[in-house]
Amino acid sequence: MKVTVAVYIATVIKMSSHANVAAFQLTSGTIQSSSNLSLSYVEKCNGDGPTTLFIHGLDSSSHTWRNVQQSLATPSVAIDCRSCEKSDLGNPLEFTPDALVEDVKSLVNAHPLLQSKFVLVGHSMGGRIAMCYAAKYLQDVSALVIEDMDIQMRSAQPSFFENFDEDKAITFERNHETILSIQHDLEIIGYTDARERCQKWYEEGRIYKVKDGTYYCSANPAFRALCYKTVFGSNCGEESWKTIAQNLHYKKLYPNISLMIAGIGTVCSEESINDMR
Repeated sequence: MKVTVAVYIATVIKMSSHANVAAFQLTSGTIQSSSNLSLSYVEKCNGDGPTTLFIHGLDSSSHTWRNVQQSLATPSVAIDCRSCEKSDLGNPLEFTPDALVEDVKSLVNAHPLLQSKFVLVGHSMGGRIAMCYAAKYLQDVSALVIEDMDIQMRSAQPSFFENFDEDKAITFERNHETILSIQHDLEIIGYTDARERCQKWYEEGRIYKVKDGTYYCSANPAFRALCYKTVFGSNCGEESWKTIAQNLHYKKLYPNISLMIAGIGTVCSEESINDMR
């Protein structure tokens, strides 16, 4: 399968070099998934051209894409994966790669901007989910952009954290009286950089103050824990990529596929990237 190693998303998405941010307002919404979960998303409805559907990575939410959405000259939708931002977690035992794919499909089925072929963009773990979606529903996709993700299996232990407590991560409460309380819970879970992380998340808007005066953490450690266990801990990446290749060959479906690799600090294996080529 031929994969273009791209430098900018602009290779497949039209960017506006002089976007009027005030005119490109983002709005939030929710849908009910096929598994009866409430899933939140952020949309930008104005603009011409194909819609882009964004999937975020670990310790993140649709907030990751806000600046990108406002810079695009085309419509876009950014999903909050289950357990992130305002999306329900549901039963942790039902958290699987296919469940994540079906959550995305529920949004596609429900959202008027996604009724025609769209550009699918996934960052990091979102890239793995995007691969799985494209493997199952390639006919929905006009272009697939994978940002810094390969197809290899990984240890079920979340990277960077030697003593990550999966059970505590899954029961993490997103509403807290103070930011210090969020920091405390992250430390108990095993985030060794909890103080710096909370400061960064607050500055970026991943932690924010809500109307009742409490603080809400849109990034959920449960998503990290369960993705490592069920997504990275399975061969869904390799199997999905093989299926995409087979669909390209036998079904004559030819979306533009771009793979973007970070420089310093990439999570990707060079061997795995070579396999993807």
